[in-house]
Parts: sequence; C-alpha cells; structure tokens
Amino acid sequence: MSELYSSMLTRPSTSADGPRLRAMAPALGAEITGLELGTSVTPAAITLVLDALHRYGVIVVRDQHLTPAEQLAFMEKLGPVKKSAYSRANAFSVPGQPDMMVISNIVENGRNIGLMDAGAMWHADGTHMAHPDMYTALYALEVPYRDGKALGDTLFTSVAEAFDALPDALRSRIAGRKAVHSFTHHLEKKRRQGDLRRPPLTDAQKAEYPDVEHPIVAVHPVTGRKALFVTEGHTARIVGLSPEESDALLEELWAHIRRPEFIYRHSWKVGDLLIWDNRATQHLAIFDYGDLPRRMHRVETLGPVPV
Repeated sequence: MSELYSSMLTRPSTSADGPRLRAMAPALGAEITGLELGTSVTPAAITLVLDALHRYGVIVVRDQHLTPAEQLAFMEKLGPVKKSAYSRANAFSVPGQPDMMVISNIVENGRNIGLMDAGAMWHADGTHMAHPDMYTALYALEVPYRDGKALGDTLFTSVAEAFDALPDALRSRIAGRKAVHSFTHHLEKKRRQGDLRRPPLTDAQKAEYPDVEHPIVAVHPVTGRKALFVTEGHTARIVGLSPEESDALLEELWAHIRRPEFIYRHSWKVGDLLIWDNRATQHLAIFDYGDLPRRMHRVETLGPVPV
C-alpha cells in the first residue's frame, strides 16, 4: 500500500465508546461495528461511512437489521440511486422497491427470484454506462454454509493500488488511451464461459445499453487518486489498437489487477451490509455453494463520467 494510505490505516477513526473501524487487509477493506444504519443514520454516521469508503475501498457494516426501505434510504444519503431498469424488466426487484435488486440462486414457483450469476468475472459495477456506478451496497439476508463454513465469498481488488504499482513501461503504454465497455460483450463472454444464468437481452435492452468509451486510467472524483478502469467483465477492447494488441494488453492489465497483494476476500455473515467504491475497486463472486440458498439485496448509486 502507498505510504499515505498506509498511514490512514493506523489512524483511529472513532472514540472507544462509539462505532469502531478495523482494517481487514493491507491494500483495502475495513469493518465497522457498533453502528445501526436502520435507526442511527446521522450526518456523523454518513461521514464515517464515506470517509471509510474513500480510505479503504470496501467496508462491511456488521450486524444490520435493515428493511428494504431503510437500506434504500441510507443509500440515498450517499448519492443518487441508480434506476434499475434491467432488474425491473426481469422481475428481479425487491417487492415494492423497483430500484433494489435481489441477488439470489433461489427458485420459487418455477422462477428465479433474483439475479443468479452476478459477479462471475472481475468487474466494477456499471462501467458499461456513461455514468458508471459510484457505490454499491449488498445486504446479506441468507448466507450458504457447509460444514460450519460460510460459502459464496466475494473478492475485492484495489485498482488504485494496482495503478500505483504499475511498471513504468506499462504505464506509458496506456497513457491517454481509452477502452470500450459493453454490456452485450459482457453477457456474450459469460455465455461462452458457461456462466450465463439470466435471460438474453431484448432488442430494447440492447438499445438502452450502447457501448461506451472510458479512459483506461481514471481519476477518482473524490480522492483524486488514479486507478485502472478496465475490467475482465465489461471491457471489450482498447481504442486504436488491433484486436491482437488490444487483447494482449488487456490480459496484461487484468493479470496485474488480480495480484494477491491488492486483494481482500470477504466471508459473509447474515446482517452484513457490504459497501464498495466502484471507482477504486473491482470484485469477483465465488460460486462454490451450488443449490444452497443465498439471498442478498443490492442498491447502487450513480457517479460522474470517468475522466
């Protein structure tokens, strides 16, 4: 971790009798305990959460007891909530909350109650949009267990730390370049890998999600840190390179992003509200639980156009 952000990890953030913040891994990740976001969403609590997000990239607020309305109200304090048109179209929304998506492998009355294949490749949420997601909050209602061990972990990597650690030659090769992000490409790649477990896009949905271009290196809109902004899941190609050159350079960048020293692995507990900064991190879901039931509620906020 860079010296500035390493020093932040050791700085106390709360008083001994209030919410407590604990770093979870060297590059990113922190745990907040002693905070109930359904009943104590004070300005101080919001400041604590945002400061922790910007320092650590991903935080888990433990032992929450949130209704869908409370989770949504909390996220509205972090930014404009994303309108989940894709969730609505596929009936993956929480009843009464059209902008909250169910992430689940549960089948009821012959249909999937939620999105079953979310996170199968390294990605940041919404990079296929002109205004990609800023923050995502995923709330754990059912966590699968086998032999007393929680399954379905989520891995996170710090793309800010990854940029800081780029070799000079690789940094020079990507300077000023842009890449194409594509939802259609994302779903086709999942299909080829045998990971697609959702309905195909309709023509209307394809028109709603046109391909977009974003800089390969983006500046965080709050912290000003630079981060790599190409993902295994949604980045189709690098503008101005041949397909062969583009594929080779993307694979090199993705391998760098996946280096172990940048990663935090989250083991879920019921009541976890996991919040991450999509401009500083990428994530990957681990599908090791088969048909054991898993149910989570997701809300996202929109961010500015990457620059």
